[in-house]
Amino acid sequence: MTNQNHSYKENLLIMGGHMADDLCQGSLPAILAFMYQEGKLSSYADVAFLIMATTIVNAIAQPLTGYLSDRKPRPYLMCLGMVIAALGVAFIGFIDNYFLLCAAVALNGIGVATFHPSAGKLANIFAGKKVGRGMSIFSVGGNIGYAIGPLYFTAGYLLFGLKATVLILIPALIMAFIFIKRNRKYLIYSKRTEARTRRHLNDATIKDNYLGTFLLVLLVFARSAAMFSLTTFLPLYFMHELGQKEEVSTLANTIVAGAGAVATLIGGPMADRFGFTQWVRFTSVVCVPFGVLFILTHNPLLSVAALIPLSLFYYAAMSPIVVIGQKMLPQHVGMATGITIGLGISFGGIIAPVLGNLGDKFGLDATMLAVVCLTGLSALLSFVVPIVNRPVKEKISA
Repeated sequence: MTNQNHSYKENLLIMGGHMADDLCQGSLPAILAFMYQEGKLSSYADVAFLIMATTIVNAIAQPLTGYLSDRKPRPYLMCLGMVIAALGVAFIGFIDNYFLLCAAVALNGIGVATFHPSAGKLANIFAGKKVGRGMSIFSVGGNIGYAIGPLYFTAGYLLFGLKATVLILIPALIMAFIFIKRNRKYLIYSKRTEARTRRHLNDATIKDNYLGTFLLVLLVFARSAAMFSLTTFLPLYFMHELGQKEEVSTLANTIVAGAGAVATLIGGPMADRFGFTQWVRFTSVVCVPFGVLFILTHNPLLSVAALIPLSLFYYAAMSPIVVIGQKMLPQHVGMATGITIGLGISFGGIIAPVLGNLGDKFGLDATMLAVVCLTGLSALLSFVVPIVNRPVKEKISA
């Protein structure tokens, strides 16, 4: 029991780090929306290209940082990544030059890429046998970060204007201090776990499933393109298409991420019970009708009413997808975590400028229609992902 309590405590701390890291990303769409409103950005495409700057760097760095975390335990990368991610956002409120803005948000991408593989690997270690629940706890930290990000910055903006971006540093520095003090402990746990895993892999001759991983990556890319584009343009959609005030519109992403936090906590245990791939298929399909309802109504309250279940079912599959990746690449858990969490998010940022141009030419209604189409594609792709386990009930009856 003491061991379980200790692991649960560590999972909660790593969840806190994930929250601090993803708060930086979660606040970025709100920051860019305010910059657009103040005339510092001239088009939707400008907003999207800044998002792309952080995510392209993330996409390039993610495989490298995942490889480094698999080669040798490096828990300090989790701490370093958080701080770099925060630095990349903290000073963009002081910058007027567009190229410097691109460089700053690209630094954020490096930090995010550095954080996720090491943190996800530690979360997997402390999850033990209840990997679905453990990864849900870890993943919900990211959801909370995304939920708090727009609210956190908006509150700061009302007091200090765009210079409130510097407040993004505070959560990251607090969690970095905590992790620096625990780095030695995490290093010991990582080495012990890797030794046990290596013996297990040798005995069971378990191999990495690269084809299954490729199919999973296709699903992750489609999901990422849909949700990343949605959250990038959601504040602007509420402002310009639904006629809401700036302060209210920037909270739309808080609603999405808040619903996602609840769903992520539920998603892991549900996948433990019914099967990881089966749960991902179910939730992916259910997302589609709520996406259709969202774009069919232009009533703000009805839009939110459709947005909440859409977010719930989307995020309910997030931690199970991470576990599927880790099960398909048992010898490269850090790489699997980087692909399913970090690289997937990065692809969404690459697609966002395309949908930004679509919005500039035909309006944000067209952008949201494209998002729903991507959600439908995700549902189709979920059925080509291999089943990595059977539901718990089947295991028991066997």
